[in-house]
Amino acid sequence: MNKYLTVVVILFCVHVYRASAQGVLAVSNTAAVADKAGSVVQKTDSVTEGITQWNAIKWSFGLNGGYGYRLPNAGTRQNTHYSKHMKKMKSGLSIGADLHRHFWPRIGLGLKYNLYAVRGTYGKKTADDIKIQFAGPSVIYQYPFQNHTTSVLAGFAMGYQSYANKGKANGEDFKLRGDAMGWAVSLGLEQRLSKHLALNLTGACYLGTSYKFRKESGGVTETIKLSKEKFEDLSRAELTLGLRFF
Repeated sequence: MNKYLTVVVILFCVHVYRASAQGVLAVSNTAAVADKAGSVVQKTDSVTEGITQWNAIKWSFGLNGGYGYRLPNAGTRQNTHYSKHMKKMKSGLSIGADLHRHFWPRIGLGLKYNLYAVRGTYGKKTADDIKIQFAGPSVIYQYPFQNHTTSVLAGFAMGYQSYANKGKANGEDFKLRGDAMGWAVSLGLEQRLSKHLALNLTGACYLGTSYKFRKESGGVTETIKLSKEKFEDLSRAELTLGLRFF
């Protein structure tokens, strides 16, 4: 997955660089030119048009997906027997969506959703199917470059995170559920493809810690409370490629 993700990132950067160069060239070449009769013909003012496009944004809807990595933590299953398995379980799929209302030209307020999912097995008696979800209000800030087609997109969100693991331990099925407060910060580059569509490459980090879980196993439900030394860290980092619709 890392190999393909690297190729996508490189292609995106090349595309943004070419688009930025073309935009800067277009701005620098915008000037009055004289025709044969001596009249002056003014080229389209791309800068003014770009500013108008950004100011005209009222709503934006984004979809993204890519690679997610859970940050190191003590975890609830501290056993060297599972060390290799748990290491593999740190890398998973991250997908998300957001909806924002732009009350100001560069600032939008709205909602953000994210799902991290990973599944793995170790032998015949150990398995994990983990899903971590985030949902909450968010704010985004957009700063366009001089070409007014490429921009920096930053975001912050605060909300609710849920943890669910449908797995198997020592051959016995179990369900483990927990929740926690969560925070999310993001920073990326966005390239405008048309008046109503943009492509973005974004890095984000989600933070959250859970100390209490509900476990169902063998028809019995119990509450598990973890100490500060053996908590379940829901924090993760991601790199995603997305589309935004205006």
